[in-house]
Amino acid sequence: MVVDHLVAQAGRPRPVCVVARDDDASLNHVVQDLYALGAPVIRFDLASFPDRVTLAAQLAGGHIVGTLEADGRRVQLEDIGAVLWWHPSRPRISPEGLDEGQAEWLSREAAAGLAGTLAALDCLHVNHPVHTDAAQNKPYALVQAAAAGLRVPPTWIGNDAADARRAVGDFGQTVCKSLVAPGVETADGPLAFYTSPVAPGDLDEGVGTAAHQFQQRIHAMYEIRLIVVNGHLFAARLTALARSTDFRAHYDELVYDYTDVPGEVRSGVHRLMHRLHLWYAALDLLVDTQHQWWLVDVNPAGQWGFVERHLPDLTISARLAAALADTRIRRRRVPASLPECTP
Repeated sequence: MVVDHLVAQAGRPRPVCVVARDDDASLNHVVQDLYALGAPVIRFDLASFPDRVTLAAQLAGGHIVGTLEADGRRVQLEDIGAVLWWHPSRPRISPEGLDEGQAEWLSREAAAGLAGTLAALDCLHVNHPVHTDAAQNKPYALVQAAAAGLRVPPTWIGNDAADARRAVGDFGQTVCKSLVAPGVETADGPLAFYTSPVAPGDLDEGVGTAAHQFQQRIHAMYEIRLIVVNGHLFAARLTALARSTDFRAHYDELVYDYTDVPGEVRSGVHRLMHRLHLWYAALDLLVDTQHQWWLVDVNPAGQWGFVERHLPDLTISARLAAALADTRIRRRRVPASLPECTP
């Protein structure tokens, strides 16, 4: 069994702090594997603070010491060996007698206190909020990918409608992509914004109302969801029967296959992870008819569960748990800039 093998490799595990939404089931396998490795786990969402989470921290001798308690589990802050940050939501504070502005200020204070203290711990962070924020900046991530030697499609970002039409015309076939999460909450429910084809004639002065991202379309034979965990690469080939521009629009039609990663891509990915200071990432790549691999997205907290469910031999959850529990893994230095709010 994979976990048994990893238990034999790991040092004595220290407590692992999992900061995630309560309803995020994708982490259940990781938590189970952490328990199998003998690592104590304390799991909570930032939204649980202060009702279900109690923090008592002090800066002493240049280090954070104190206690953290969540749902009856209590750990010493200085004992925590790793923090897994996974889409936590913001603290929600709405005491009676406070107006909306005051409640918002208290929520920001709560996030800065709890998230900031955890981010200051001298332990393994997967990934540190500062590095996550940087990697989620798509222009920055694409520039770093190109500098790492990976192929990146020509991309235009801005709100100048005339220049957008020029760029889209130069690109030929083009797609429009979101710069942040492709989901919008509306009064009628969630609305998904998938990568979609666009032509110069589709662009009017509405481009000027917000920043837009247009990218030269890569005609892909298939897509790759590449999960990177502490230097280990887990690649899944995703073939969409609809030949769509975004596999997320056709999860029920995807064909999943194991695949190898070419050496030059593997080297470029390792360089990219080093440049972005990431221990974990989900990368999306397109493979064209010339078998060239193009990186189109970097997600420092991207989902792997749907991949592992169809391709269980990838054992991503077990590898992630091993990285969190293994005290021999070199800890990165804490950045000088700490997060003010939710990572």
